[in-house]
Amino acid sequence: MWRFGQHDPEPVLPPDAAIDPCMDDPGAQRVREAMRRHDWSAVTGFFETVTDPDDRAFYIGVCAGAPGVRDWIAEWCRARPGDTLPSVIRGAHALSSDAPALAEECLNEVVARDAGDAAAWSLLVGAARVGGLGRKEALRRFEQVVAVHPGHLAGHREMLAYLGHEGGHGEALGFAHDAAGASPEGGPLGVLVADAHVGRWESLPPPERNPYMSGSAVRGDLVAAADRSVRHAAFRARPGWPAIHNAFAFAFVMAGEPRLAAEMFERIGHRATERPWAAYGPDPVAAFRELRRWAVDWA
Repeated sequence: MWRFGQHDPEPVLPPDAAIDPCMDDPGAQRVREAMRRHDWSAVTGFFETVTDPDDRAFYIGVCAGAPGVRDWIAEWCRARPGDTLPSVIRGAHALSSDAPALAEECLNEVVARDAGDAAAWSLLVGAARVGGLGRKEALRRFEQVVAVHPGHLAGHREMLAYLGHEGGHGEALGFAHDAAGASPEGGPLGVLVADAHVGRWESLPPPERNPYMSGSAVRGDLVAAADRSVRHAAFRARPGWPAIHNAFAFAFVMAGEPRLAAEMFERIGHRATERPWAAYGPDPVAAFRELRRWAVDWA
């Protein structure tokens, strides 16, 4: 691994880092607060204004992580049996809580009533991975996601995670290249390439990690993916965008590309995410700070 030591004793750093589940998004802050108040009507009204499938997936994740949701989400489902939204949120929470059977129950109920719910299908891809379902079923679910929204970011990341777990690095990286290459320039799917390489990095014994990530092929792959996505003039930051930049920042640090990593950190500011920094150490914020300092020092 690269030696992440101090080079400049007083680097100019952005504001201090923090992990915010809302990622500084005002809409996410509003809907999370409504969830905290158990204000079902406000949450439903908020989602009625969300039309982009990627935005909806992000906000469902925010709701699923709201404090205390486990204690009352079933009550909402019973009170509004005709509304699929609480079941999607309950399924997302169950999946994040490692309860794939409950996630399957909730989400399959949703797609049986609304086959066009891309967020539910995306979460079902995740449930296939966590529940150990076969490749054919995982692919069927993913195909339903992209039939609704071809560029669905969360669905692609879930399918990549499934392939990395079940099919190995080569298949996962091939999927990432195909999806990123077929997506419009300036789109978010280039992050799949960073995800795939970081997934491989995590799977390797520590002595093999630096040689892998610092190889010219991987470094070139990461630069090309970023140039086509987050570094492209057509890129537009949508709700949840810090997760994409954090993924590239981590990948560039591990590849020994401090200038590009520093560029990502500048855009991120204080908006750290738990993943992928938790792969570097038990405290993701401390990892973010340490590696940000290295990138700024050596850029």
